[in-house]
Amino acid sequence: MAVSCAAAALIIAGCAHLSAPPGWDAVVLETASLADPLAWRAGEGLPDRAVVLAGQLVVHADFPLAGQHRLIRDLETLRTDVSQTLSLPVSDEPVHLYLFGEPRRYDEFAARRFPGFPVRRAFFVETDTTLSVFAPWQDRIAEDLRHETTHGYVHAVVPTIPLWLDEGIAEYFELPRGEQGVHREHVAHLTGRLLDGTWQIDLARLEPLTSPGEMSQDHYAEAWCWVHWLLHSTPERRRLLQDYLIDLRRDGTTAPLAARLTHVEGSPLVCAAAVRRHLESLVGDGSFALPR
Repeated sequence: MAVSCAAAALIIAGCAHLSAPPGWDAVVLETASLADPLAWRAGEGLPDRAVVLAGQLVVHADFPLAGQHRLIRDLETLRTDVSQTLSLPVSDEPVHLYLFGEPRRYDEFAARRFPGFPVRRAFFVETDTTLSVFAPWQDRIAEDLRHETTHGYVHAVVPTIPLWLDEGIAEYFELPRGEQGVHREHVAHLTGRLLDGTWQIDLARLEPLTSPGEMSQDHYAEAWCWVHWLLHSTPERRRLLQDYLIDLRRDGTTAPLAARLTHVEGSPLVCAAAVRRHLESLVGDGSFALPR
């Protein structure tokens, strides 16, 4: 059974994915119980005081949780937003959200069940049979759940998706709807890096990434920037991303997005220049200019 984990990091923005080789989960994660959420609850003391059904979501909490809680409604709406924005169908495959009222209990669970995984504020786990999110109830819970639940919604219909794109999409949708996907922290980070001249936009650097250990804040921010550019620059680019995701549903080994962009845009340098101009347009009042 292959297992992938995604988590909202405490230091770098976004979350990291872990793809385990066959047998790794059997040794570290105890495959039998990992495959069955019911076994997880029985054997690991997972949250079960309240269970709320919300569309595709099954929310398990160890504290009282109203079915009409604004965050639950927000996550239900997110399902439609992800589907319509990416032109993907919705799925009826359950996404289980396990919410811990006390960070200490969450930390103990994560350390016990994922002993080799770095400390994370929240994480997403995919197995052959389940999609699950684990998070403690804390100040940034809304952002974390939007991010991790996006992984669940996407993986329910596109099980095989490049790491950089999976993270770029989750970074885009972790923001409140009113932000239109503009991640101000990433805008500030990327413009700062361009100003100091130590980093340049390069999709070819993102596409080979397969491990969380390879991803830095630069990678998360740039992944978000490519996604925002594709969705908000022109209808043709938006359609290109949507078509790519549709093709990934059919064939996880379809041609990389960079190759498609080069065919349409002309060259990687032309693409990078267009993304840079898009980033500049997001800076704000226009008084800030990046050096050429």
